[in-house]
Parts: sequence; C-alpha cells; structure tokens
Amino acid sequence: MPHIDPYLFQQQFEAFKIFVAEQSSIAFLSFASNPYTEGQEGYKYEIHHAGRAALAFQDWKQSDVGSGDITEAVIGAIEIPNSNLVPWQARFGKAARPHQPLYETRNQKDKLQKIEVCLFELFHEQQDEKSFAKLVAIFGKTYPLLAYLFFLKDRSKYLPIAPTFFDRAFKHLGANFKTSHRCSWENYSTYISLIAELKAMLTESLAGEVTLLDAHSFAWMLAAQMENKLADVQAYLSLSSTEREAIVKARVGQGRFRESLIDYWSSCAVTGCAEAALLRASHIKPWAKAGLEERLSLYNGLLLSPALDACFDSGYISFDDEGRIITSKLLTADDASALGIHSDMCLRRVELEHKRYLAFHREHVFK
Repeated sequence: MPHIDPYLFQQQFEAFKIFVAEQSSIAFLSFASNPYTEGQEGYKYEIHHAGRAALAFQDWKQSDVGSGDITEAVIGAIEIPNSNLVPWQARFGKAARPHQPLYETRNQKDKLQKIEVCLFELFHEQQDEKSFAKLVAIFGKTYPLLAYLFFLKDRSKYLPIAPTFFDRAFKHLGANFKTSHRCSWENYSTYISLIAELKAMLTESLAGEVTLLDAHSFAWMLAAQMENKLADVQAYLSLSSTEREAIVKARVGQGRFRESLIDYWSSCAVTGCAEAALLRASHIKPWAKAGLEERLSLYNGLLLSPALDACFDSGYISFDDEGRIITSKLLTADDASALGIHSDMCLRRVELEHKRYLAFHREHVFK
C-alpha cells in the first residue's frame, strides 16, 4: 500500500503556503478562507451542486429505467458549462466524447435498458465496486468520467480525477503510485485513500477542518500550478530509505508521538523509570510498516528505557497480550543480565487497543 511521505508533505506544504500567500497577498490559514484557494478550487463545489441538481436522482423511480429520462439526466449532469472535471466537449469529434455511449443508446432499447439499470443502481444502491465494473463495461476505461459520476454520488467519499496531474502530485509527495492507464476499482480506491491520508495531514497541520475535496485541491495545485515553486527536496531523495525513515521519525512524527507516550505512560512502560530524558518512544508496529494513523497512535507505542527499546526494536524481546516479556533465544542469558532484562518483567498496563500491535510485533519483528 503506497503512502504519502510525511517529510515531503511537510516540505511541499510549506512551499504551498508561501505560494498561496504570494498569490492572495494574505497568509494561508484555511482553504475556505483564503481568496486564492477558494477562487481557484471552490468551483468544484459548484459543479457538484449543479451536477446533482441536473441528475435529481432522488426522484428516479424503478419505472423510469428504460425510458431514456435517466440517460438525459446524466448527460445534463456531465455537460455542465465551464466544467473541467470531465472532458465532455467534442474537441476531437462527437465519437471521442467519454459519454458517447449515452447518445448512441437513445434509439437502442436494449442498450438503453442496460445503461439505465447500471446508473440507477449506482445512485440508489451501495454496491460501488460492482457499479464501477459495470460502468467500465459500458464506457470503457474513461477514468475521469467514472470518477466524476462517483463524485456526484458522494463527495465525502469520492473525488474527480485527472490522472496525469495526480501522478505528478503523488511523485512530489513521495507516494509510489500511478493512475494513468490504470482505471480500476482497486486503483481508484487507493487514489482515494492517498487523498484521505493527505486530508489527515492537512487537518493536523492546520489544526482545523479540512475536507477531502480540499486535500484534492492541494494535490492538484502542487502539480498544476507550482512547477517552479516546489520545495527543493533533492538532497532528501538522494538518501537511502533507512536514512529517510530516520529523518521522518526525527523531524516529523517522533516529537508528537513521544509527547503522547509521555502523557500516557509518564514513565518507562516496564521499569517505571521517570526521567523522560532517558526514555525512548518506541513503535510496536514499526514505523516503516505502519499507516499514517498507526504511526501516531499512542497504542502503537511504548515508552522504554534505552536497553529495552533497542532490544524491542531489534526483535530480541517482545510482550504477550498480558504484557509479560518474551525473550528471544538469540539473546543470551549473559547479555540479558548485562542489560538488566529478566523474565519477571512486564508492561505496567495493556489495553485492548495495544493487543493488535503487540500481535504484529510478535509475528513480524520478534526473532
């Protein structure tokens, strides 16, 4: 599963704030309050509203299927003037329009029935993966059109797509993921997940409400408007994955993560040592294998003394669901004794939320 690189996000978000401040002449505080971001990207809300008004799918009845009314409503929802969310204009001839099958079925009753059954199910049922496959069978892999129809269905879950630009945005943000020529439900779901990950990062950075569409706009603007305004991250990209991980942990996540663990544990989770300067914030499910929320979850962390942290991180010790220490056969009795590790040690508390992370550690990290 690809992820946004937290360090690259941080760097590009700082560049984004500078860019927007230059364009608007005021500091960037939120997407809705800034005149530049609202002016550049606010139209998507207007198109969504206009598209749903044209569809009026809440008024569709089962008896409308096959009448042609649903097809005409969808054509109206697609052909919104000045909309760039779907390239519906016949720039390369009518036959090249992504929604051309809607026109071609007007006088073909069997095909009209099939298309309108699919469209009715899309907007009235919750079988989205199945609907996506049916739409591909009708329209082909016309990614922007399919994504737009899902966006009209529910903008809190789905988004429009412009593959070339979002491939570029994900590259700037360190996500090894492409959408171009990869139209599928799995690809679309991953795309939405990455934008949702951006939404979480933006929400934390701005300490305020950020919508999925705001995160979409952020990625779009990085790719479409900021070619010469992006942060210079070549030095970071030249590092090994291990070196990058160390930078991310040190500069982005470790501070917040450590503070949350100190608040939760107050002292070493095993020994009770209370000198915070001597304690390490240790991930149970390793940073490199964890998702964004998992990386910052206090239940995915233990506050440990240096020796315990080193052994836990390297897989020489782990803990069972009751918190009792488990020692690897690779850690000799002499070394364990020298490090002050013994079989009576246990975590001072284990909550239900800890257990899935501890299970992961035992299965994938413990030696």
